[in-house]
Amino acid sequence: MLVEIAGARVISPYLGNTIYTWASAIGLVLAALSAGYYAGGILADRYHDRKHFSIILLAAGILTLTVPILGNIITPFTLLLELSTANLVAALVLVPASFFFGMVSPYIIKLTSKVDHEGQGAGRIFAISTVGSIVGSLGTGFVLIPGLEVTFIFILASIAMVLMSWMAFPKKGIMLDILPVALIMFLALEVGHANFHEGEIIYESDSMYYHIVVMDKEFHGVPTRMMLLDNALSTAETPEGEPALDYAISSRVGYELREEVNDALVLGIAGGTQVEDIKAYFPGAHVDGVDIDGKAIEAGITYFSLEDDERTDLIVDDARRHVKNTEKQYDLVILDAFRGRSIPPHLATQEFLFELKEKMSSDGVLIVNVISPLEGEDAEAFILLYNTFSSVFANLVIFPTDENPEELMNIVIVATDKDTSAFLEEHDGEFYSSSVPERPPLTDELNPIELYSAH
Repeated sequence: MLVEIAGARVISPYLGNTIYTWASAIGLVLAALSAGYYAGGILADRYHDRKHFSIILLAAGILTLTVPILGNIITPFTLLLELSTANLVAALVLVPASFFFGMVSPYIIKLTSKVDHEGQGAGRIFAISTVGSIVGSLGTGFVLIPGLEVTFIFILASIAMVLMSWMAFPKKGIMLDILPVALIMFLALEVGHANFHEGEIIYESDSMYYHIVVMDKEFHGVPTRMMLLDNALSTAETPEGEPALDYAISSRVGYELREEVNDALVLGIAGGTQVEDIKAYFPGAHVDGVDIDGKAIEAGITYFSLEDDERTDLIVDDARRHVKNTEKQYDLVILDAFRGRSIPPHLATQEFLFELKEKMSSDGVLIVNVISPLEGEDAEAFILLYNTFSSVFANLVIFPTDENPEELMNIVIVATDKDTSAFLEEHDGEFYSSSVPERPPLTDELNPIELYSAH
């Protein structure tokens, strides 16, 4: 379970946390375990001794350590593939270790079961194995990933397997175990995440949700500070603290629909540039910034212009949970939950938008960032989201950030029940005016948005 859960975190910096990531990791780990069970049963009947069992444990330990090495070497190349295929290819790095872990159970059953008590022995081993899986799942998710870098998690797991191998080996030799593990451990520490954005890295860390990088580089000829979440550009601001990304600048057009803002909400704040932009544009506004990743918020305060002051509440929570629980009524909402190649599906449904609308003032304005083409065979994400938003709000205005409607781009959707006729006249020629094909709105029951995530 540790290999499966932590292994998905090795893949996610390049391919995001989508349903494909977890389905690929779970599916291929189960396939490898099944093959390991079968092979382990054959070998246990042929070589039922502690020496061969020890070798299997050692192989599992060494191959566990290769997961972050192979992941950080191979996975970057999968960016050239379609998202579902890329995740399947990337998850192959979990197969070798999982195969040898699968061989362990039948070997233990063979070595420990007594004649006429094979069923009892097998039941005992599977019970212990299942308890171990539970501890591995909860421990990895609740303790190890929040507290340690992913590579060190694999190093600890490898050391544990090597120690068990040494304990199981009849002759307590030590160099056979330590030498290969020491060499591979050195490689694991040396091989880091690939950096596709040349620049000076000033902060890098793993959180519960993302691999976070803060870096300085030239952007459109201007010195810019950037935050990358899982190798996807999430926040960028100039030395003066101004937004540097086109969509963040374009989002300001939605501010014009509000003369005054008392309470604003930003869902998905990362480095917090848009939180500070609202505060600068509306001097009397109080802004609630919500992000599921507390480490990203801390990086925003430390390395960007984000301030945790009397005009700001920075909240570590899931966006939908906050919307359900808050008692506030917001005049302005920014939904910027797109991270890398995917959008959290539970923030893209009709039900969520109705929940959000209930927490907005009657003339409130919602500004949404979407990554998709406007037209063409790859535009389904925009089409589905447009139809979902239009089923909840009376008026939608679309502002593209690229002139070619078939290009992948950031799209700013402004949604409101407020009359927008004067607003449209003022911005004639700036918004997307072509008709959008009709689709059923996305719902909690049927939501295929991840099938059409940005490629």
